[in-house]
Amino acid sequence: MAVIMKQTMPNGVPIQMLDAVTAEMDAKAKPPAGLIVHTHYEQDGEVHVLDVWDSEQSYRSFAAERLRPATEKIAAQNGMQAEPPQEQLIEVHDFVLGS
Repeated sequence: MAVIMKQTMPNGVPIQMLDAVTAEMDAKAKPPAGLIVHTHYEQDGEVHVLDVWDSEQSYRSFAAERLRPATEKIAAQNGMQAEPPQEQLIEVHDFVLGS
């Protein structure tokens, strides 16, 4: 079952850190298995992530194997500790892929 994964980053995490994590994982050239679409954006002074995954398991595997290590590395390089974001997983009822 496809899922939407929503995250809100802890206060003080700039959007440039998400850009750096994406680059560290080389996610544009090597997208994670099961990812349908990834977005990250800033709204009202907070940084958010909104993804669609083919399953919760695909997301959990990616988070453990690639996302957390890259996040911890980039946070350390910026003198920060990688605090977990607020996260919500929502089952998708249906979706349409655009062309």
